[in-house]
This record gives sequence, C-alpha cells and structure tokens, in this order.
Amino acid sequence: MSDLKTPYSQINIPNTNPSAVELKGESIRNIVIERQQQLDAVLLHISGLETVMDGIKILHLELVEQKDKIIQSMTFHNGLVSPLWRLPTEILSQIFHHCLPEHKYLSPASNLAPMLLTRICRQWREVAMGTPSLWCRLVVDLRDRDWEQAAVYYGSWLNRSRGYLLSLAFRGWYSSKHHNLLQPYINQISSLTIGFDEAADIPEHLFKDLPALQELVVLGGFGISDASIFGQLISRLPFTMRSLDVWQLPAFDIVHLSSFNPAWAHLTIVKITIIDPDAFLHLLRLCPNLSSLTVDIVFRRTQTLEPLTHANIQSLFIVISSFIVPLLPGLFNALTLPNLRVLQARCHDDVQWPHMQLRSLLARSRCPLESLIFSGQVSDAQQAEYIALIPSLDKVVSK
Repeated sequence: MSDLKTPYSQINIPNTNPSAVELKGESIRNIVIERQQQLDAVLLHISGLETVMDGIKILHLELVEQKDKIIQSMTFHNGLVSPLWRLPTEILSQIFHHCLPEHKYLSPASNLAPMLLTRICRQWREVAMGTPSLWCRLVVDLRDRDWEQAAVYYGSWLNRSRGYLLSLAFRGWYSSKHHNLLQPYINQISSLTIGFDEAADIPEHLFKDLPALQELVVLGGFGISDASIFGQLISRLPFTMRSLDVWQLPAFDIVHLSSFNPAWAHLTIVKITIIDPDAFLHLLRLCPNLSSLTVDIVFRRTQTLEPLTHANIQSLFIVISSFIVPLLPGLFNALTLPNLRVLQARCHDDVQWPHMQLRSLLARSRCPLESLIFSGQVSDAQQAEYIALIPSLDKVVSK
C-alpha cells in the first residue's frame, strides 16, 4: 500500500487557525475518495482471507474426525488379536471388581467405576451392566434438589443388582418419597448407613420391613434429644442384625437399652454411647454373642458394680468422658473377659491409670490378649508386668 501521508497530515486541527491554512476543498475530497477505494480493496482482501480460513478450519475438523475414526478402527482391530478381547466374561467381571474404588459405598460418578467401565467399549459395557455384584454398593444423596430425576438414576443403578444384597448409604433427610425408591429392593438391603439433617423428624416406618438387614449405622448431626425415639425404632430391627453403630446418637441408659431388647441377642458388633457404668454391664448382658464393643461412657455417678463374665467379646474399646471421678477401676474389677484379644481404653490424662485393677482383670480372665492400647500415666515397669502376665501380648501402646 502506498504512503498515506498528504500535504495536510501535519495540520494540528485543535491548535491551528483555519484562516491561516490554505485549504483546498476539492483536493481533500479527492483524498477521501481515494482512501475509501483503498478501504474497499482491503475489506475485499480480508473477506477473501476469512473465506479461506473458514475452509481451512472445516478441513481441519474433517481431518481430526477422520483421525479419530482411524484410531478407533486400529484400536478395534488390535483388540481382535488382544488376549484381553478373548477373556471369558467371568474373568473380565473379576477384573472389573478390582477397578472399583476402595470405599464401602460407591459414588454414581461417571468418571469412576463401575460407571466408567460402561463407557470404554460395547463389550465392556455389556459385561459391566450384566455383572450384578458391581452395582451392590451405592451412596444416595437425598438432598438432591431434582429428586425425581435423581430417583430414576438411582433406580436404574439398583435395578442392575438383580437381587443381590445391597449396601446403601443415605445422606440427608429421609421421607416417604425416598422410601418409594427403596421399596422394590427392601428385601435386598443388608447394610444401611443413614445420616439425618438437623432437626429431622424421624419417620416411624424407617427400620420396618428390612428382613435382610445385618448392619446399621446411624449418623448424628440431627436434633434428637430423646434416645427413646431410636430405642423404639431399633426394637423393630430383624433378627438378621449383626452390627449396630449408634455412636453419634444421644447417650442411652438402662431403660433405653431394655426397650429394644429383642435386637441385642444376635448382635456381634456394637458402637454406642451410654450414660452409667451399670448400663455398660447391662449392655454386655443383653449381648451374649458380642465380639466387638466400642463404647463411650458418659458417667454421671459412681456405683457398686456386680461381677460379670462375658465369654465371647474379643475386642473392647472404652472411652471415658468423665475426668472428675476415676471410674475405670470399678469396671476392671467387675469384668472377666476370657476371650479378650484387643483392649483399648481412653480416659482423661489427669486420671491415674488403674494398673492394679487391670492386672487383676488380666490375671482373672486368663485371656489371649494380643494388643493393649491405652491413654494415661503408665510406667515402663507396669507395661512390663502386663507382658509378663500375658505371654500372647505383643503390642502395648501408650497414647
């Protein structure tokens, strides 16, 4: 393009007196006409170049699409001679199980197995969709705003379980509309974890008609002030129950524990918060088959405890919330645990560790203790006594 300077290019219009400049109107109009012609020519070139660029973009997209098709064809035909392609469905299903996240409950996210496995190829999708055991664990978020759409998605997941036992976790509020989702699968639920929002109004039918339920975890974070509400609900649990975790619920006393007495007899694992030491011993009496107990004892008073022998408990974890009165000595004096293998006790650091009482418990029980974990002021000499008393004890940890 030619130089665009003119005899008038140096004029400073705001600072120049028009009368002092010889303006030739015809000459300036010719310059403007010439510039318009130049502008039209440049715009034409730009338009032509944009057309070429659009053509290149289209060609590029077509080539990329062709590349993807070629790669897909190569992958497919390589798969035909791959040993993985010839794997029996049963083996491929087992491999898929090892792809699942190592969580108790699975998220229905599209970028995680098992959903991810359905997006690889047609064969993998058919195998994944036809393997019921891949779809037996699920987290259901009951707080989903678009519940109707979410219910369809969760329902399709659960339908793939085809009668297998289910492990389900529910986040958020539980109501009748959520119960409708479970109704077709009510006989399959063997493990259930449920957490309530604050100030939740617990439905009466919550734990009814769960004939296959073996494990129940009830999470806290809700406004329940009376443990008897859950006592009534838990009393409806089936005899198939083996594990109960109500650790985050309000503390239970003897009356609460007795109110759902039928559920205790078959339990082998319990996590719970209770009020008094006599309630702790009462719990052990109610659970003759108990093998593992985790208990937070909110002691309100000292008591004279009747001796108790529990023949089956193997793992005992006691948390003492009170730091005013030392209450572990009374418990250790009352208990005889001939099958105990793991003992863990935690109390306030200012409370003196009941060494003599624990030594008497171990000597009286003659248990095959393997692990002793405690918090408190325990000397090396006292730890050595425990090891000398119980030959099977190979782990003593002071926290």
